[in-house]
Amino acid sequence: MAKSSDVRVDALDLTFHNERLAVPLHLSRGAISEVTYAKVVIEVQTRAGQTQRGTGAIFLSDLWAFPDPAYDHAQKDLAMRTLCQAIGDALRAGDELGDPLEKGHALEAVLPGLVAQVEATLPFLKRGAIPYLAALNCLSPFDAAVHDAWGRALGGSAYAFYGAAWLNADLGVYLGTDFAGRYPDTFLGQRRTRLRPQHVVGVSDALTPETAQAAGSTLPTNLTDWIRRDGLTCFKLKARGQDPAVDAQRLGDVYRTAVQAGAPPTAIRLSLDPNEACAHPDFLLEMIERLAHDHPAALAALDYIEQPTARDLSSYSFTLHKVAQHKPVIIDESLDRLENLAQLQRLGWSGLALKTCKGQSHSLLAYCWGKQHNLFMTLQDLTNPGLALVHSANLCAQLDLAVDYFEGNSRQYAPAACPQEQAAYPAYFQLQDGCLQLPAQPPFGLY
Repeated sequence: MAKSSDVRVDALDLTFHNERLAVPLHLSRGAISEVTYAKVVIEVQTRAGQTQRGTGAIFLSDLWAFPDPAYDHAQKDLAMRTLCQAIGDALRAGDELGDPLEKGHALEAVLPGLVAQVEATLPFLKRGAIPYLAALNCLSPFDAAVHDAWGRALGGSAYAFYGAAWLNADLGVYLGTDFAGRYPDTFLGQRRTRLRPQHVVGVSDALTPETAQAAGSTLPTNLTDWIRRDGLTCFKLKARGQDPAVDAQRLGDVYRTAVQAGAPPTAIRLSLDPNEACAHPDFLLEMIERLAHDHPAALAALDYIEQPTARDLSSYSFTLHKVAQHKPVIIDESLDRLENLAQLQRLGWSGLALKTCKGQSHSLLAYCWGKQHNLFMTLQDLTNPGLALVHSANLCAQLDLAVDYFEGNSRQYAPAACPQEQAAYPAYFQLQDGCLQLPAQPPFGLY
């Protein structure tokens, strides 16, 4: 049933800003040194005639979302920027009134056609070159801008309005008959104002001052100094996924370093992210066995393992059930289309990593699926700076997740990015006793 708060996009402004990271972010597929910040500002009109503005922003992370080595960073970045422009043109051309979930669903429906259009426009791209995950990354700032404008038009936090009074369709329309009659608000938690950040430990990051290289920036050069500066207790380890003994030792070394740097042992939480580098779950079983023998305290502190194996689920000749008996294994890059959710438990995944870079609509729907199926869920990052970080933190604060921390690593890699946005939301960029202390007042729209 149509609502007076339904919105239509009347105007749109898309801008790109190239951001060079203060230090490279090393993943198993390579290092990220520079990345595009895409920002969308829209003007909407409600069915009742009210006008409002909304904003969305995200890093277009081609190495993560579009890792094909056949194309270099400049080519993939151009492809993603061009796709963003095509999405913006589609919104300008014929947007219809609707709530943000309807509009996000409609945008995803036209996304494959827009991808094909971009691939035909850029001569260096082969047909089918742009992954759907990269397309979602491009779509996400537009989707966020709609949710933001809609919440602002209603006069408050977008999270206050994800119910039957303001949405035109229940979750059954998006997730199947098991969700008929239910809305996102039935799954949301009470908003938290205190969040612990999860600090990324790269595969080659120094752990102590003695092993650190000469400083190339004003940032700490080793984990010990980071912990002492910021009061950190939660750590996400990037792993090479090539030798289980090496990865087990690294987990043990990080745990020991955190204790020696002053982190309370009972507060230390670890996670492992091989970024698809593990060829088979037997690797993880051996690593866990070595942890149990050599570093039992680190094993106890390990909360989950994130996307250890390849993103193409159709390529699996194995399941992850045996690994999940020891530690939760959560999906990230493999979760692009929401239809993949139905395969999770069959393949042994314990849960999922939610990310705003896949869209606010996508994240909300995946979260509701996860809650209905009692999955282990976390909120992860894309080195989100500026408004993108504010969006991610506010989403985390509103969800009932398996852990009480979220990844927020722009403070490590892009601390000077988006200075005006940082100045407008200072609480999101300042740690107090190792935590973000969010404003007591809920966000306006998404921010």
